[in-house]
Amino acid sequence: MNELEKILGVTRDEVERGLELHRKSIVCDSLYAMYPDLFTESMVKKANEMLDTGKPLRETEREIAKMYVEEVVGDPKTREEYVKRWRKSGVTSISASLDAYELSPSVENISRYDLMIDKLRDVLTKATCAEDIRRAKKEGKHSILYNFQDTLPIGGGADWERELDNLDLFYGLGVRIIQLTYNLRNFVGDGCTERYESGLTYFGIDVIERMNKLGMIIDTSHCGRQTTLDAAEASKTPVIASHTGCRGLYDHPRNKTDEELKVIAEKGGYVGIYAIDTFIAKEGNIKDFLDHIDYAVKLIGVDHVGIGTDAGIAPNTPRRLLEKWDKEEPRWSGFRPEHRVSTNMLVECTTGSLAWTNWPYFTVGLVSRGYSDQEIQKIIGGNFLRTLEKVVG
Repeated sequence: MNELEKILGVTRDEVERGLELHRKSIVCDSLYAMYPDLFTESMVKKANEMLDTGKPLRETEREIAKMYVEEVVGDPKTREEYVKRWRKSGVTSISASLDAYELSPSVENISRYDLMIDKLRDVLTKATCAEDIRRAKKEGKHSILYNFQDTLPIGGGADWERELDNLDLFYGLGVRIIQLTYNLRNFVGDGCTERYESGLTYFGIDVIERMNKLGMIIDTSHCGRQTTLDAAEASKTPVIASHTGCRGLYDHPRNKTDEELKVIAEKGGYVGIYAIDTFIAKEGNIKDFLDHIDYAVKLIGVDHVGIGTDAGIAPNTPRRLLEKWDKEEPRWSGFRPEHRVSTNMLVECTTGSLAWTNWPYFTVGLVSRGYSDQEIQKIIGGNFLRTLEKVVG
């Protein structure tokens, strides 16, 4: 019995059933942060050099993200490690967050990942609809569905028509999910850690209307309560919270209230529970993660719950980069010390029981909680796939 099995308190039969079910099922992670999830020696060296010269955090991160793709594509050893991570997780598809908070860097980021998918076509495929994910499973590949975690890449609300047209541009580039706000206020609405809370703006209503027309999924994960409720009311199609937790179980601003969860479900939407240790409990682990799934299922029904891990930070990320992130990131992201998001705290979700490569044991954990095979298949991928098909096709 390994350490994970001890934590879960599972039997050998439960482990075998869970691992087999995971292997044969379509598994969808509805939010993967896509920050470099492995660091090579050259990437560490480059990051330290940029920090030594005082380069801004965002510039450093963009350069490292560029190196990451180049090394996955060009270095056989890095490619092997990258593929091994996919295989170990058993995940069929991720919704990958590729935005850079501005239009031009976002387009550049998309082109970079298009290149990676093209060069690793024996392993990867780009997903723009539900059928692409099904085909990836049949072919033994892994698919990547693009999302943005903010509407900032389309613009700041100063030139409405042009910026709404940017939604068409990103749709053409493969983006299928866009989160309306990221913690703070933008021209669309308020985020969940903003000082004061209102809801959607007029521009935000127009953004939702255009996304509905295009067939893009509206994500409310980092949105404030009123923005979430407004989005569900304004949208003609189901909305989602791709990665969140249940505030009724653990009071954290990134977790959704019962009211929000119910409204999302009533609209036919989807809620993905994240595997972020400091968001789901004071010192969360895989059992707390499963508790949030249980809570959501009891509240809104098994047909509306899934998993969006919010994984992406590599266990071997340079400490100096993490320290700089802790110091500078709150100014532009809205995460502050009281929200317990220091990267020094994010241990359980990088190297512990919530590590992304432990995904098969998320399924084992659901077996141990008494869910049927059909219910588990809904949670680990089916519900997200259904919502994607309904909104996107």
